[in-house]
Parts: sequence; structure tokens; C-alpha cells
Amino acid sequence: MMRDYYYELNDRGVLTLDGYVQDDPWFVDFFFRRLAATANPEYPEYPYVCRCGDEMNYLRPADTPIVYTGFDGSRLFYGHSLSTPFYPERLSYSSDGVLYHWAPVGGRARIAPSVAIELSRHIEPWGSMFAYLGDSGREYVPLMPLQMEDTIEILRPKRDNNCVGCGMANPFSLRLSFVRNRKDGVIHTWLRPDERMHGSMGTTHGGFVSLLLDETMGKALSARGIRAPTARIAVNFRRPMLLGEEYEVRSWLGAQQGRKNYVYGEIRALSNYDLVVADAEALFIEVKPPALG
Repeated sequence: MMRDYYYELNDRGVLTLDGYVQDDPWFVDFFFRRLAATANPEYPEYPYVCRCGDEMNYLRPADTPIVYTGFDGSRLFYGHSLSTPFYPERLSYSSDGVLYHWAPVGGRARIAPSVAIELSRHIEPWGSMFAYLGDSGREYVPLMPLQMEDTIEILRPKRDNNCVGCGMANPFSLRLSFVRNRKDGVIHTWLRPDERMHGSMGTTHGGFVSLLLDETMGKALSARGIRAPTARIAVNFRRPMLLGEEYEVRSWLGAQQGRKNYVYGEIRALSNYDLVVADAEALFIEVKPPALG
């Protein structure tokens, strides 16, 4: 005869049955290891279940079916001793500041306050969003807002890309991420220039200023599926780009004439957004598709 039990999980990861905390290490790990979504329409308020022989252990979570309660720098822990690898790019956050990470059940898991406080030491504003700073403190990994508009997309560095601006495979890459607005096609990124970009007198080298503009302008095309290397770029250096200050780099497609793409870009300091630090206009020539046959 099948027996049903009804468990609760609060937003701090405490599992209870009829008000009693379930803290047996073996059972807790068994419960979460076997946890899965249930399609039983009789229990809509208990959307998850752990089946154990002739027992059906249903779960009603306060938020998510898994709550991460521990972190060792490379793995997030739940249950008693279960864990998943930590990937900054799989972090997300709600409008009220709750932090989440991908999970094997439910798609994402709430991060308990003690762990969120530890992770928050590596999180800082990134434009209107937030980003996780890697161990080097140089790579911005954007967090995904749960309430992000459908017209906004995040363009992340690709692991097999050797690009010095946005590739993960290149050890010298800036590993830039970008935000694209599908409505107007404008590309944005934000960063604080560091000592790698030092020119003189605490300012960013002009070559890096040009690289940032060229990379962001190129994204305005590649995000549309257009493969076009830079044919000509003209950069106006209007003010010093200071190391350690936060800047926005943005670009947009101006006009197209056959294979010619005219793209514009600019850099602004977030401390005084009305002032343009540098701007550029460039010509990108679309690569011809390979001939068939």
C-alpha cells in the first residue's frame, strides 16, 4: 500500500515534516538526491516528490526545491553533503535582491543569506545590472535578472573564442560581456580600466580606448549575424579615460550600403554621463559568403 508524506522546505533550506525538522544526514541527502518534479494533479501545492519504495514524499518549497546553504569557493552545497559546481554565469537575482544559482531540480535554487553575503563580496553594479568579479577581479560576469525585459539579451564571451576583446580561450583577453537591446540594436558594456590598460599618468592607453570602441562596434554587427571586419576606424579622444573609474561603452549601426556597414560608438564616464570621453565612427565590410560548388 502506497503511503504519502508531506514535507515543507523553507527559504533557508530547512526541511520539516509536520513541523519537525528533518536533520538525519543520510535521509536528507537521499531525499534531495531522489527529488523530482511530480505531474500528480491531485497535489498542485506539492509540486515535487521523492519516491522511496512504497512511500511518496511530497515537497512544498517556500521558494525553490533546493536551497544552497554552503559554499567552498568552487561548489555550492545543499541537503547535508550534496553539491553542484559553482558557475558565476549561472547566477541570477530577483528584483528584491534574492540571489539564485542553477540547480539540478527546479532549474534554479535560492541561495541562503549566509552564502549570499559571502558571494556578494564579489558582486558589484554593472550598468543597470550586477556582475560577479572573477578571482582576478578583472572579469565581469553579468548576473541574469529574473525580471529582465524580453527585448534585452546578454552576450557573453565564448569559451572557444580567441578574441582579445571577448574571447575566453585567450589568456590575455578582456573577456567583455555585452547587453543588447533588440528594439534599437544598441550594444552596451561597462568596465573599470585596470593596470593592464595603463598608458601614462593614471590614464588608459589610447590603444585600449580604440580597442574597446572597435570591439563594441563590431558587436553591433555580429549580434545581427553580420560577419564584417573593420576596414576603417576614426577615434576622437576627448578626455582622459582614468584607471579605476567606471565607464560605459556603447555602439549602434548607423547605415548600410551593400556590404558596407557604418557603425558609431562612444565612451562615457558614469560619474558624469553628460561628458563623452571618446567617440568613434567606423566602416566594416561584410565578408562575402563562400562560393557554392
